[in-house]
Amino acid sequence: MMAEHDDIDARALDLAALDWVVRTGSDAFDDWPAFQAWLEADPRHAAAYHAISADLEDMAAAVPPVQAAPVVVTAARRRWPVWAGGAIAASLALFVGYEATQTRAHPYAVETAAGAMRTVRLADGSSIAMGGATRLMLDRDDPRIATLERGEAMFVVRHDDSDPFEVSVGGARLVDVGTVFDVKFARDETRVAVSEGAVDYNPGREGIRLVKGQGLLVRDGTATVTAVDVASVGSWRDSVLAYEGATLAEVADDLSRALGVDLRADPTVAKRPFSGSIATAKLAGDPRLAAPLLGVAIRKTGGHWVMSTRS
Repeated sequence: MMAEHDDIDARALDLAALDWVVRTGSDAFDDWPAFQAWLEADPRHAAAYHAISADLEDMAAAVPPVQAAPVVVTAARRRWPVWAGGAIAASLALFVGYEATQTRAHPYAVETAAGAMRTVRLADGSSIAMGGATRLMLDRDDPRIATLERGEAMFVVRHDDSDPFEVSVGGARLVDVGTVFDVKFARDETRVAVSEGAVDYNPGREGIRLVKGQGLLVRDGTATVTAVDVASVGSWRDSVLAYEGATLAEVADDLSRALGVDLRADPTVAKRPFSGSIATAKLAGDPRLAAPLLGVAIRKTGGHWVMSTRS
């Protein structure tokens, strides 16, 4: 009886997640507070929603549509093609196929648009805070692995000695040793900062263990251990970008992701170092307001912003 009850609960969760996938894919949907409340009510909700979203994306590619319509991903919602009979009827038909394939291993992507943040709660109790313009690959059948393809993410990991959490980034591996850590991958550079516990970078004979208060910069194949301010690790979650000797090129990338703009550093200032903090919430989406703090001029050219020397 217990197993039968668990099966019923699992099916009810899948049906609820499918319902949210269909509803949030509609142009008319505007009840985002209720959707967020449902996600936060139970860690299993987010996992089920993302898993079904990923499966339907794969299955949608195999179903001939009446009228081709691309899937559009925005900061807050995911769009689905429209099949004959309406989205609800189509989703019910696809759910039959979903149930038949839900036991197979299946990685899925979670993305944010520039200027957006979100938190993914995994089935094992861990959570991942994602900054703007970030893409993660997760696995529905293994919540203990993740791949950061671009952007920045803060990992709060439930440690398990028998099953360590592993993050792949930039061709390398990060393995938790009971930890909270931030990872950024941009401009072919990897940056890691540990605020709690420890992380092993490429564990093995030549691996590097990073402990609380340490960071790592991997650039051009060279890994350099640095000291970091624990209080500033993951500060971007509170709309604060903190730096110690970062290049303005890196600052421009971070502001682009945080503000949802296209900001580029001119070669004349790209390698200039910057130390300090930027409260992005006070910029109101206008990168020019950061110019005095950075000691540069910021002007709009065409469809993007350029950071350059003051005239």
